[in-house]
Amino acid sequence: MTTASNIVPLRSQQLKQLCLPTTPRRKTEFWSESWAEEPTITLPDIPDEIVDALPDAIEQARRDLYPGDPVEVLRALTTLASRKNLPAPDDLALEMDVEVMAAWPRDLWRQAFRTVWENFAYRRFPEVGDFKQVIAGDLAERQARLHRLESLRLKLDTVRLKRQWDEDSRARRSRGG
Repeated sequence: MTTASNIVPLRSQQLKQLCLPTTPRRKTEFWSESWAEEPTITLPDIPDEIVDALPDAIEQARRDLYPGDPVEVLRALTTLASRKNLPAPDDLALEMDVEVMAAWPRDLWRQAFRTVWENFAYRRFPEVGDFKQVIAGDLAERQARLHRLESLRLKLDTVRLKRQWDEDSRARRSRGG
């Protein structure tokens, strides 16, 4: 098969390089995502590198969800109210807003606050939902990552226990008891 010599490509044809995971922790995250919906019975033999990196991956996922500082959130909200010349919510409402937003990871909270600070144009005090819509996808992904990693850990524990129980059962049968 030959190509016509008068065809000019509109865009340069570059092959995208695959972005392969480079660290054991990242590989573990990919494994947990790949096998998230599979039943434990179909779980393949997982490389030792993945199993060994699982506790570190879970710990990192937990750190990525570590809550922010309520004092920082309160100061930011009161500064926003002052800067935008908006009445701040009553004490109870402000306390609830701070409690909810301080539970978010600090980097996501700061991202949401910055976006609201730059773009908020309403003549009312922004609500929790105004901040959360900025980070909802990132927050959900972090929570899902932790869930998948914990699920993989539980599946591996189940496989280990099943093997142990099978060995115990075979040993009892071979002893005649």
